[in-house]
Amino acid sequence: MAQTYININGETRDVSSLTVPQDRTFRGAWQFDGDVVEVDMATARDIHRENLRAERAPRFENLDADWFRAAETNDTDAQAAIAAQKQALRDVTSDARIDAAATPDELKALTLDALMG
Repeated sequence: MAQTYININGETRDVSSLTVPQDRTFRGAWQFDGDVVEVDMATARDIHRENLRAERAPRFENLDADWFRAAETNDTDAQAAIAAQKQALRDVTSDARIDAAATPDELKALTLDALMG
């Protein structure tokens, strides 16, 4: 039977002797803690913020298009509303709930829609 290995930050170990998370969402935040592979929550938060940034990018593009349409018609009320929506999107990655998340599951629950809601 072939052995399977896991490499975390240059350290390689045989998986058969480890307890490894089933969820690979925060694979980039894994670290060894004895015979257990754990998620480093500080790194997981950084990964989650990057994922949120990628997820919000198309929304910014749509809002930019809407803003330019409003500018063409000199609809300052629409421009202000769109500017507020864009600021809310910018603020998502600094939401205190991200720092307060104690587990990977809590962090995963903080989707873009949940944070915007």
